[in-house]
Amino acid sequence: MSFIAVTDENIDLLKDFILKMQDATKTFRYFNNRTVDVIKNHLVTLIMINESKLPVAYGHLDKENENIWLGICVLPDYKGEGYGNKMMQELIKKAYEFSVPKILLTVDKGNAVAIKMYEKFQFKLIEETTTHYKYKRD
Repeated sequence: MSFIAVTDENIDLLKDFILKMQDATKTFRYFNNRTVDVIKNHLVTLIMINESKLPVAYGHLDKENENIWLGICVLPDYKGEGYGNKMMQELIKKAYEFSVPKILLTVDKGNAVAIKMYEKFQFKLIEETTTHYKYKRD
């Protein structure tokens, strides 16, 4: 398993990942209304490649004003294999390297697997809407 930092030079890797997301776009809607050019705002954009050299997960730290937002997606065919945990570890490591004081994320209320993982990584619930939770990690 390895991580590839997505840049303008290898943006096709991200475009290919987005095409493979299938039903994952229902819970990871980040690219539903954004173009891949949004990565210019990111501190880091990563694609995880498995041992078979296939993309399995995506993650980013997105700078919005003074906030850093974490986004993560595992392709449907690879869920439950620990790739989400590995991506979270890498993104938290990158946040530390960039001296990020806090990380924010939102998650659908019905996404119990993701919520459990976020809480495992010390994200704390700070806000609730009718459909989402907002979490923070200091």
